[in-house]
Amino acid sequence: MKSHHIAIALSAVVLAAAAAFWFLSPPEEDDPFSSMSDEEILAAATEFYESRPYYERPFPYSEVPEGMADMRSETCGACHADVHAEWSVSTHARAYLDDAQFMEELAKSRGEYYEDQDTDYGWMCVNCHTPMINQLEQLVVGLEDDDIGRPIYVDNPFFDPEMQKDAIGCATCHVQDGVVHGPRGDTDAPHPVARAENLADERSCTRCHQAEAIYPNDVLGCFFTTGAEWEKSWAAEEDHACQDCHMPKTTRQLAEGLDLPERETRHHWFGGSLIPKHPDFEEEIAELLPIFGSGATLSLEPHPDEPCEEIDDDAFCIPLAIGVHNQFAGHLFPTGDPERHVEVEITVYNEGGDHLAEDSQWIGSRYQWYPEIKLLKDNRIPPGESLYIDVDWPKTDQKLIVEIVAHKFRMYEDDFDYHDLEGRYVRGRIFHESRWTVDPGEPAPSLVIIDDDWGQREELDPPTSSPSLR
Repeated sequence: MKSHHIAIALSAVVLAAAAAFWFLSPPEEDDPFSSMSDEEILAAATEFYESRPYYERPFPYSEVPEGMADMRSETCGACHADVHAEWSVSTHARAYLDDAQFMEELAKSRGEYYEDQDTDYGWMCVNCHTPMINQLEQLVVGLEDDDIGRPIYVDNPFFDPEMQKDAIGCATCHVQDGVVHGPRGDTDAPHPVARAENLADERSCTRCHQAEAIYPNDVLGCFFTTGAEWEKSWAAEEDHACQDCHMPKTTRQLAEGLDLPERETRHHWFGGSLIPKHPDFEEEIAELLPIFGSGATLSLEPHPDEPCEEIDDDAFCIPLAIGVHNQFAGHLFPTGDPERHVEVEITVYNEGGDHLAEDSQWIGSRYQWYPEIKLLKDNRIPPGESLYIDVDWPKTDQKLIVEIVAHKFRMYEDDFDYHDLEGRYVRGRIFHESRWTVDPGEPAPSLVIIDDDWGQREELDPPTSSPSLR
C-alpha cells in the first residue's frame, strides 16, 4: 500500500499530467521577465522545455491557422461534426476538469494537502492532460537550483482558457505551426493543411503513453510504458500501430457540408479500458463496449501445466484452470498507470446451489514508493500470452457450476477512499461474467453463458466486428 505521507510524490508517480501554477513565482519587482515582450517570454519558455526530456515538455506553441477563429475543438467540430462527436465522449476529452482523480492528485502536487510543502512537480505532468503551450496558464522558464520541484513560472501571454478545457483536443495532434496536419494532407480545406506521417503510426501516441523515468532524489517516478510494451509485441512485429485498435477504420466524408468524396478515415473514440471518468458518463460510452471489446478474454479450460492425477473412485478429476488470455492487446494487460489492475473472482457451486469453493486473482504491478521506489510485483500479461488461475477444486462426483467475474480498476480502493471520490469518479467496472458447468466424465467444461464487452452470448468466441486484430 502506498503511504499517504508521501502523497506529494504520487501525483508525479501515478499521473502523467497536471496543471501549471504560480506559488513559486518571484515577486514582480524582482522578476526579470516582467519587462520582456510576449515573444521573448515564449522563447525563454521554449528554450527551457527543449532542454528537458520529451516527457517533461508541453507540445509547442502554435498560432491559430489562417481561416480559423481559434483552435478549440468545438470550432473544429463545425465542419468535422462526426469526429468531434466521437472525441467528445473519449477519455482524451475528459482528461482535465472531468477527471476527479487527476484534480485531487493535482491539488497534492500544488501543496494544498500539506502546509509544509514548498515543492511543485506538476509542471512535468501537465504535458499530457492539457498538452499544448496555448493551454497553460503559466509557463516554466527555469528551475531554482536545478530542482525539479521548484519551477520558475511566468504568466503565459498566449494562454487560451477555453482551449484548456478541451484537455487533449483536436489541436493537440492536428495543429503545428499554424497548419492543420493530417495523415494525408491533401484536402482542399479553408485552412492550411499538411501531411504528418506520425499521425498514422505510434509516435503520436507514445509522446504521452511512453513516459518512463525515476527521480531518486525526489522519490518520484513515472511508469507509463505502453509504448515500450508495444515495441516488443506481435503488433509491432506485424506493423500494427496503436491506431489499428484504438481508432478503428471507417469510410465517410472528412468534413460535412463540403463537396468532398467519402474516403477511408478513422474513428476518434480512442477506446481503452472504457471505464467512465464520472458516473454520468457511463451511458454515453456504453455503445463503445461492443465496438472495442476487451484486450483479454477469460475461459475455464484444462490446465496446460497440471495433468490430471488419480483420485478416489467416488470423485472425478478436474485438471482445470481459469485462463486469462491477452489475446488482442498489443501491450501488457493491464497497461498504463501503475495503479491499474484486474481482479478475477471464481466461485464454485453444486447443482443445489451449495457453495463449495472460491478463489481470486489480482493482476497488475505493485510498487514500494517510500523510502525508495522499488517494483515489488508485476504479473501483468504480455501480448499474446496467458495467465492461469488455479482453484482448490472440490473432490466430488457431482456436477459443478463455476462462475467467473472479472473487474478492471483504475486505482486502488484505499486511494479512492482517501480522495473521497465516491460519486465523483468511477474506480472500475466489470468487463467479464461467465457461467460454466463441469460434468463427471466429460473431457472439458461447458460454457452456459458469457456476458462481456462484446455482449451476452452462449459461445466463447467474440464477434468479428471488433477492431481488435486477433
